[in-house]
Amino acid sequence: MSHFSGVLQLTDLDDFITPSQECIKPVKVDKKPTNKKGTAKIQIEADGSYIEENELGEKKQLEKASITLADCLACSGCITSAESILIEAQSNVQLHKMFKEKSESSTPETRPFIVFSLAIQPIISLSVEYKISPNTLVKKLTTYLKGLGADMVLDMKIAEDISIIEQQNEFLTRLRERKEGGKHPGPVLTSACPGWVCYAEKTHGNWILPFISKVKSPQQIMGSLVKSFLPVSKNIDPSRVYHVTVMPCFDKKLEASREDFFSEEANIRDVDCVVTSLEIQDLLTESEVDILTLDETELDSLVGSAPLIETNSGSGSGGYSDHVFRKAAQEIHNQSVHNIQYTTLKNQDFKEVILTNPSDGKVLLKFAIANGFRNIQNLVQKMKRKRCDYDFVEIMACPSGCINGGAQIRPKGEYSSKELITYLEESYTSIKTGSTEQNKTGLPEHNSQANQLIKEWFGGNLDKRNHFLYTDYHEVEKMTNALAIKW
Repeated sequence: MSHFSGVLQLTDLDDFITPSQECIKPVKVDKKPTNKKGTAKIQIEADGSYIEENELGEKKQLEKASITLADCLACSGCITSAESILIEAQSNVQLHKMFKEKSESSTPETRPFIVFSLAIQPIISLSVEYKISPNTLVKKLTTYLKGLGADMVLDMKIAEDISIIEQQNEFLTRLRERKEGGKHPGPVLTSACPGWVCYAEKTHGNWILPFISKVKSPQQIMGSLVKSFLPVSKNIDPSRVYHVTVMPCFDKKLEASREDFFSEEANIRDVDCVVTSLEIQDLLTESEVDILTLDETELDSLVGSAPLIETNSGSGSGGYSDHVFRKAAQEIHNQSVHNIQYTTLKNQDFKEVILTNPSDGKVLLKFAIANGFRNIQNLVQKMKRKRCDYDFVEIMACPSGCINGGAQIRPKGEYSSKELITYLEESYTSIKTGSTEQNKTGLPEHNSQANQLIKEWFGGNLDKRNHFLYTDYHEVEKMTNALAIKW
């Protein structure tokens, strides 16, 4: 059974490789005929090996074709055929290898510098599982990870804030362009969910890609920070940095493996390994560690003092819709919005909020949150029929969003799935936002650490800012029948 989100497991899209299917890749054959008319043929044995036979009947076993993740992403067939590669390259096994490599290294100049970045959703999932507060959990987890060999453990909140700030800037630019042109261009769609992005690229292609925000997800912004900003501030070689993120879903492994987030010139990937809430739990179980007995260690920080665990107001996926809505209402329509009240439509995972003109009731802004494939599909169909009047839509592949990611720890009898989601959401919203001196308003754009980091990182270099904070998406042409293709 695949661990990827349901959006990536749709059998009618050939996105899920079933036991009756095989992934096919061309085999490179160096033909060396014995004479001018000589030919060679290839046959596949029962065990899957390739045998080359020339006209004289001589046989030679060929090297078996290997399917890399890059091959899978370039193919329009099965996406989950990459899962075995992801499990091997991004897993606890790989973590143990890196920790071992570090412990056995005798040269400090080349020793791996291991950095963990923690998303808020796994922190909450683990805190609920172990029945301790998120702040206590993260301090004990920091102790555990540093005991294994981690050099730094970071909170991903600063990358989440930068992502939201850039989403605000991008949306305001598009909104102003629309006002000048007079036509509604369709909604801006968030890009933080790799399951949704991959589905859009492979299923709808070029027509939908211009609607998707080009701002990188918090994971990938954190990757850029750790691989470009951190080495400069720590005066270490970027090639030494090994970056691990702890995320709420397996789709994030897919995102980290995109070629867009790999520098061929430097031979560096923004995120080297993605582990999930479930895999962290497995690590603790395998180590026979009782997390409740561990000491508490403060998180590290890229700039300023060590942060407290905070969340952004709004959805458990980061609050993109809420914060972009507030910013646009203030900047474009001069309305301060404090309490945002969404209206639930056909189901709990599709809701909208509208800003109206107080004088005449005219709709000024219309935002939505769409979680789960059913709602994504309905939204896309509305867009195709040009009947979608939303200005901005926060989209996540998982029902209830990232707080209910596919790799969050599941109930074992104490709660039903629905009750656990409710409890996770309550835990998310109960974490006090803006509790530090740097950010008493709780608004990402007022986070002085994020703004300080942006200033130090980019200065006034817009090209550098665009390079590290924005990305592109690519249509993947659909193969109608991969098994019938002749190479």
